Amino acid sequence: MIKTVPILVFSAGLLLISCESQVVKDENSQFYSVSLGSELILHREITVPPDQTSVYLQYGKIAASGHVDFYKPHCKFELYKISTKARVVKPDTFVVIKIVDQREDVSVGMPTYASLGFSYGDGPLHLTYSTAMYLESAVQPDVFRIDCKRWDDPVIGEYLSISEMREALGDYFTLKLADS
Repeated sequence: MIKTVPILVFSAGLLLISCESQVVKDENSQFYSVSLGSELILHREITVPPDQTSVYLQYGKIAASGHVDFYKPHCKFELYKISTKARVVKPDTFVVIKIVDQREDVSVGMPTYASLGFSYGDGPLHLTYSTAMYLESAVQPDVFRIDCKRWDDPVIGEYLSISEMREALGDYFTLKLADS
């Protein structure tokens, strides 16, 4: 009986330690998330072209969709409605009211008939790892969301870290975390 008491105490300690959660606060980690109530502060105007609802940001610059390297961190800034006229989004502070992390199959425009790539079974070669932050502004209600993402491997791919999001946004936006 005396020998089993230390074993029971040790086992109970292991069980308690295994229930403890570690809060990740490293902005370089994919596991540190943007929290509700965070703010996305736009410092300069962004023009959304006619017949479009969005612009891409990559490496701190506005990029045409045909010039985005989808394998690298990029963000898509979106409006609710399409218009035949160009629209200007003015500097403002947008509050993050909803966050959705998701993985989606990559859809390519042209069919691939032969490929040197390898997939896992009959699954996709790439997935889009995205963090969509739904935004709210009392001044500019047409602003919808910003979706920061990249294409990556289906098995070992990663969501963007906050540092990578900031790199994509450059000096257009400041991401101010609610819990910092």
